Amino acid sequence: MRGFQLPYQPIRPGLYTPDELLSGFDPLDPASFVRTRDFEIFRSYVSDGRAATENFFAGMMQSLHDNSITQAVRGLLAGKRCVAIMGAHQLRRDEPLYAQIAELSRAFTRSGLLVASGGGPGAMEASHLGAALAGSPDAALPEALARLAGHPSLPGMLKDMIADDGSYGLPAVHAAHGWYRPAMEIWRGLEAPGESLAVPTWHYGHEPTSPFATHIAKYFQNSIREDGLLAIATQGIVFAPGKAGTIQEIFQDATQNYYRVFKVFSPMVLLGSDYWTTTHPVVPLLRSLFHPADFAALVRITDSLDEARRFIESFRP
Repeated sequence: MRGFQLPYQPIRPGLYTPDELLSGFDPLDPASFVRTRDFEIFRSYVSDGRAATENFFAGMMQSLHDNSITQAVRGLLAGKRCVAIMGAHQLRRDEPLYAQIAELSRAFTRSGLLVASGGGPGAMEASHLGAALAGSPDAALPEALARLAGHPSLPGMLKDMIADDGSYGLPAVHAAHGWYRPAMEIWRGLEAPGESLAVPTWHYGHEPTSPFATHIAKYFQNSIREDGLLAIATQGIVFAPGKAGTIQEIFQDATQNYYRVFKVFSPMVLLGSDYWTTTHPVVPLLRSLFHPADFAALVRITDSLDEARRFIESFRP
């Protein structure tokens, strides 16, 4: 940021769209990624010191921005039943679980639920892909999966894409472009994508924001984003297998539910019985934390996508 020049509006009139954040992206120009609004904002955020900025003006503008995003989310959610899908940000596009999560999200969207996620890669991207294709023929999903499989893994070099001084390396920029290209081509080919909400953050700005979400609530402060995403999912949350970040989200959600912070205990689905009982055994702790009646009625450990779907859809706050 130089002077008072900002690459974003501190007080926004609404949420972002993929076309706004990724404006300037050209599928045929690998260098075009640096011209997107998303990249420009991330670069400004990094050069200003990220979340620990000592630039008071930048900190104030980021706070205004994040507050206006929160207000816009509230407006979007009015009258809607929101379910979140969390976990597995490193999930490859060609893994069976990626397709399964897309199918689950498509089913949720077709039943009238608004699907939300953290808006990044992996299971999050799969969630928005499924929602976007809810109004398309069933064959559209395997076709999209086949196109995405050409770039299955998020390039590791993206983590160091922007240096602390705001400079960037073209190899990482080109890698980000290659990752985005098939997704952007699919998105731009959709005439009426199904609605979904992505809630990403520039704190993890090196992880590409999903272009499949119709509404994007992107924050500067990750703590506000994480707590807020869990709070809005009053219809429930599906936790796909994940590592430390997902486990943190499980217990953040458990805390909100235990204390009825938002007046209701929203359902928790742990997708992957062996994973959540043996690999990372969070189930015994949740069972000891919650009242037995709450655990029996509002927590489900399953390997079945149909069971997860029915469990979430049947809940009435």
